[in-house]
Amino acid sequence: MLTRRIDSREKTLNPIPISYLIQTANQFACDIYVSNEKDRANLKQYDEMKNLKMGGFLTFYFKGSDETEAEDRIHRILWQDN
Repeated sequence: MLTRRIDSREKTLNPIPISYLIQTANQFACDIYVSNEKDRANLKQYDEMKNLKMGGFLTFYFKGSDETEAEDRIHRILWQDN
């Protein structure tokens, strides 16, 4: 299992539609979850993602055969590395 915790207040979060994020997550076989300080959502499920506040401390969980590739792709689309 890979875990990545990021403070979204310290990095520039790319404003992208959650549908794009969900479609990207669904390209991978691994389980992908994201949690803020209060809630947790399956990154592949629209109903869960639409209610999750994507601010503050976010923790991403990747578990499965292609977790490394999924973590890399999600990181690249969400955050701009300066």
